[in-house]
Amino acid sequence: MELKEKLTKLGGDVKSSAEKFAKGAVDGSKKMVERVKIKNEISKAESKINAAYIEIGKKYEEIYGNKGEAEFAELLAQVAEARASIAVSRAELAAVDSAAVCDNCGKFVQEGQRFCPYCGFKQEKPEPEEVAAEVVEEAAEPAAETAETTEPTAEA
Repeated sequence: MELKEKLTKLGGDVKSSAEKFAKGAVDGSKKMVERVKIKNEISKAESKINAAYIEIGKKYEEIYGNKGEAEFAELLAQVAEARASIAVSRAELAAVDSAAVCDNCGKFVQEGQRFCPYCGFKQEKPEPEEVAAEVVEEAAEPAAETAETTEPTAEA
């Protein structure tokens, strides 16, 4: 009987421990979900603040440009430098994608489109006659050079 009582007590202890563990896990999960919700709310509020700061900065730049307060001169210079870098990168990306970059909004415009699908800006494209003339001239020059170099070798 002693063995049966010990096993019953052990089973009760295991059950009790498992219940405590499960309750702790459930409580921990509830706390974690609540933490995630609160952190998400904080993140949304911080995003709103950052978006407002960005809008303030854009308005300041629109109004004052490079003529703003001296304290902002370095930041405005960084913005101008970053924009120039972005423009170069966009042009490189457009070349890879066989597209152009809109001069107005900076987004990609597929080759052959006359207007930007994002802002409606009319796209400038080189005149086909000018491009064709350049290609013909470039092709004619190497042909003339080849003819001059092949004549002396033909005599030898």
